Amino acid sequence: MATTQNTYTGNNTTTNYSITFEYLEETDVKVSLDGVLKTVTTDYTFANATTISFNTAPGTGVAIRIFRDTATDTAQATFFAGSAIRAQDLNRNNDQVLFSAQERKNRAVDASGGSMTGELDMQTNKIVNLGTPTANADASTKAYVDSTVGLAGGYASAAAASAAAALASETAAGTSETNAATSETNAATSATNSATSATNSATSATASAASATAAATSETNAATSETNAATSATAASTSATSAASSAASALAAFDNFDDTYLGEKPGDPATDNDGDPLNAGDLYFDSTLGVMKVYTGSAWVIAYVPGDAANITSTATGDVAATNVQDAIAELDTEKVPRTSTTGSAKLPVGTTLQRDTDPTPANLTGYIRYNTTDSSFEGHNGTAWGAIGGGATGAGGDAWALEHDNTVTTSYTISTGKNVVSAGPVTINALEPDNVTPVVVTVPSGSTWVIV
Repeated sequence: MATTQNTYTGNNTTTNYSITFEYLEETDVKVSLDGVLKTVTTDYTFANATTISFNTAPGTGVAIRIFRDTATDTAQATFFAGSAIRAQDLNRNNDQVLFSAQERKNRAVDASGGSMTGELDMQTNKIVNLGTPTANADASTKAYVDSTVGLAGGYASAAAASAAAALASETAAGTSETNAATSETNAATSATNSATSATNSATSATASAASATAAATSETNAATSETNAATSATAASTSATSAASSAASALAAFDNFDDTYLGEKPGDPATDNDGDPLNAGDLYFDSTLGVMKVYTGSAWVIAYVPGDAANITSTATGDVAATNVQDAIAELDTEKVPRTSTTGSAKLPVGTTLQRDTDPTPANLTGYIRYNTTDSSFEGHNGTAWGAIGGGATGAGGDAWALEHDNTVTTSYTISTGKNVVSAGPVTINALEPDNVTPVVVTVPSGSTWVIV
């Protein structure tokens, strides 16, 4: 049988007593001393989750009872369509029903017998079909009480008869005393015997009265026991009804939950677990995709994406090759052009001529720009070779009246087909590029012209 209470006996010293049963709320734990319910804070406090601490130690011999009385007016948790279902909420609802059923079972009187732990108030109702008492503390039947009262009456009648006989003997003795002196002794003896009989009669009468009183007390006790038994029966019936109602509520709550969270399935279900139409807010775990899905009222959609951004898939697009959000962010951060601020400047790569990007296929470098520290100028790649960007001189008024360029060719260059180039001389073409290995060559394709003025 599940433990729903702890009992102790006070010793006028100990204030802390253990709670060995589980409970949902502190308000579900009750405390009584000698059957009188006590108040938390005023009479005791919770020292911790498993200890009751009395403000004043219960006196010696005081009966201490710490018991659980789980509240059942409302469920611990209520679920709504579309809301998240937590295991701990389901467990608390189940514990509420279980604890209540345990308490009702422990406090109900078993039809096959049992012991009462408190007084039984029958509320004027009768206890019926009692057996004949055999012990002093047994409840008495009406027949037993009536027979006892009748026996006491018989004893009283006998005592009265004895008293009458004694009185007659005493009268006869007085008459005999007058008639003969020899009869005086006999009369005195008779008188003594009569007195003894009278004493015995008085004792019998007293005993009879005591028996009558005891019988009346037994009758009263029997009536009280009958009333208490009826109250206990009513309480047991009420407890059974409450337990049945709690079980029905729990079953209904579980059925509602089972129709909302459909559990684990390999694909989108067309009906709920009872075969009924789906409702918006229904949930299930897709074991194939490894995700939770929610029904919108017309379709199943993923309710959440498990894990971090690395688990969120994406489609490679443009210059972004990554196929998940985390890698895409890292890729964009690596390849972005940094800036000093929203209104400042873009920070282009800076390096020497030897540090330029190279590629076996020059067209792959088309559009690259950088700042060349060897030439102290911005440069860009046109798909064929690196070349200077801008650099034209301006007058005081800001008019662009000239183009300034280097007078030394340090790297090979091929003029674009169909393009003419004008340079201001003199122009020197170095023998080798800065690597001191590759010859410097300026190529003028057919149909193009390079003029040095």
